[in-house]
Parts: sequence; structure tokens; C-alpha cells
Amino acid sequence: MPGNTRAGKAGQAAIVLSPRDAARIAYAASFGLDGGGEGGEAPAQAAAALSRLGYVQIDTISVVERAHHHVLWNRVASYSPPVLDELQGENRLAFEYWAHAAAYLPMEDYRYCLPRMRRIEGEGHEWFPHDARMVDWVLKRIEAEGPLRSQDFESEGARGPWWDWKPAKAALEFLFQSGRLMVRARPGFQKLYDLRERVLPASVDTSFPTDEDMADWYVRCARSAQGIFSVRDLAYNRKDGKVLLSAALERAGEAGSLLPARVLSGQGLAEGVGANDEGYWVDPVAYATLGDSPGARPIRILSPFDNFIIDRKRSLRLLGHDYTLECYVPAAKRRFGYFSLPIFLYERPVGLVDCKADRKAGRLIIKRCELGDGGETRVVKSPRSIPKAYKGAFLDELKAFAAFNACMECEWPA
Repeated sequence: MPGNTRAGKAGQAAIVLSPRDAARIAYAASFGLDGGGEGGEAPAQAAAALSRLGYVQIDTISVVERAHHHVLWNRVASYSPPVLDELQGENRLAFEYWAHAAAYLPMEDYRYCLPRMRRIEGEGHEWFPHDARMVDWVLKRIEAEGPLRSQDFESEGARGPWWDWKPAKAALEFLFQSGRLMVRARPGFQKLYDLRERVLPASVDTSFPTDEDMADWYVRCARSAQGIFSVRDLAYNRKDGKVLLSAALERAGEAGSLLPARVLSGQGLAEGVGANDEGYWVDPVAYATLGDSPGARPIRILSPFDNFIIDRKRSLRLLGHDYTLECYVPAAKRRFGYFSLPIFLYERPVGLVDCKADRKAGRLIIKRCELGDGGETRVVKSPRSIPKAYKGAFLDELKAFAAFNACMECEWPA
């Protein structure tokens, strides 16, 4: 731990951190320092990682393994996709709902989704306008028949404009988002909807949280998943329960569960006190790791939706990571590739790789790769042109990533 810093409760002198140390704290909180696990078997490790992160984002893009699996693999080296199916299905340790986007969340956090459910139940949602008769019909079918998918509601002939499968899908999503239905499983990546009372374990706390409860939960989540954050980093892209965040931060500071901090300015990094002088807050546990080894896994190939970098403004400010996901950019305007994956050397961004898993052929096709560290990046067209400083670590990670994607070898550009 640095010797020239001083920690204290809220209102006392703040810890002063270099940009590098701030990034290291964020890295330690997100990934841990043991290089690939939380202890125990893969399901227990994945459940612990999910609880620490607070959620993993679900994404449909599958040019490489989907984001929710990719994120957990980066925390649990022995992770494989069936593990998450087990957590959602057999173990009931994870459930689907909405974080800043569609996500898997730890079951113990279910009650903190209730404000959003209540809001949608009362106000509806512009993404899935619904017909009350269709909602009632869909709900009665699931009550009588058991778990159903959206395709189980497809029309068999003309049934009228509200009896078509598209209105049924909107009704299913309304019932899901308002909390009356849950996703029991995802066979073939299709949601299998069931009644909440048939999915939610009886032991789960369903008491409605107060605004103070919500604010304290947001702070706990940020402390666990981010390690270092400002008030503007809390509750990323969420709407509900945000009115008492500043008070919750002060309570945590007074209790000593957070330490006030500021980050010295550095190249490409904003001044640490933030846009509105709100300052940073640091988890004492993550802060205590500064003197430790950064772990046994130097290189990580990240999903664009990885929790470590998903808040692009925070990622730029704390990590110096300026990144754009170009699958949403017209092909003619892309600067790198369709689905480029950020490459990190511990806490430092060192490159991008755009690749595709050809699972039938067993090859991870590398379309483009650029690497560098502290200077200009170089185009990498074969293992020979990987920077020597971390060539072995990068090849080890690339091999592991290929295996995770059911690929036995890597195909470099011609």
C-alpha cells in the first residue's frame, strides 16, 4: 500500500492515488488477483463471481462465445456455458432481468428489481406495448400449460390483429418486465417463461425496498464490482431508486466501508475530483491489494460488454481506454472491425482483436489484431509480430480463448 497517502472517514483528507494505482484498484475489484477463480468448483466460482459483479449482460451476438459466458470465463478459468444454465435452472442462484440492459443477476438481489417491476406494471413500457386481453390470455395459458416460449404462441391461421404471435410476444415481455413471469431457462437461447411463484425460491426476500435501501444497495454493488468510483459511476444507466445516492455514500464513508479518494491527473485521464467535484470513493479491501501481485493471468481478451469496461466514460477516465463497439457502425465507417475485443495487460489496455469462431472447422479466425504497450500499436499478422514483452502470455490467452470457443487452432490473416 502506498506510504504517501492518508485515508479517513468522509470529510477527512482523501487518499491520493496515481492514475496507475486507481486502474489497479479497479482491476483488482473486477477480476481478483488469483488469476482465474473464486475457489471451489466452477458453479460455486461462477455464482461467487456473479454476486461480486452484480450482473452479467446478456447479448445475442455469437461471432465468439456470447457476452454473458465470456464475462464469467474471464473470472473463472474453468467456466463453460452449461454452468450458467445450472445456476439459472437447477440451482436457482441466478435469474434474468434488467440491469442497465438484459442481464443475469444473483438471486439474492431480486428485491432490488421490484421498483422497476412496479413502475412497468403501472406505466407500461414503450418497447412492448400490450393489449390487456392478450396479457390475460397469455397468462392463463402459462398457468394451465406450464412454461412456454414465444414461439408457442404463434398463430395458426388468421386470428385478428391482437391474436397474432407478435402481440403475444409483447405481452410475454410485459409480464416478464413487470415481474409476473420469470425466465425458467433458455433452451436453445430461447426464453422459457413461467409464473414467478413457480420459479422464485420461497427463501428469497421479496419485501419492497425503500429509497434508502436502494441507495445503499447501489453503493454496495459499486464497492464490490468497481473498487473505485464516483457518484456519477453509480447506478449506470438505471432509473429507479437513485434519489439518495449521495447520502448513502456519506453513510458508507462514516462507517469506514468506503474511503474518500482523489486521482492525480495523467495523460488521457480526467482530474480525479470529477466533473462536479464529487470525488472518488474506494473500497478498503481493493485498496489494500495495491501492494500485491496483479495475478497469474497477465493478458485478458475481454468482451465488449465486460463489466470492467462497459461504462465507456468511466473506462476512459480511469483506464485511459477509448473504445467503440463497431457492430452498430455501418460497415463502410468501421475503423477496426465488426466485433473487436479489447486486450488488456493487467489493468492496461494494449490492443484489439477482431475474430470469429468457426466452430464447425474448429478454428478461431483472426481477422485483425493490433497490439502495443505505452507507444504505437502494431498490426499483428502472425505470432512472430507479437511484442516480445508479453508474447508468451498473449499466445497462452489466445489459445485458452480459442478452446473456450470450441476451437482447436487459430487462423491468422493471410
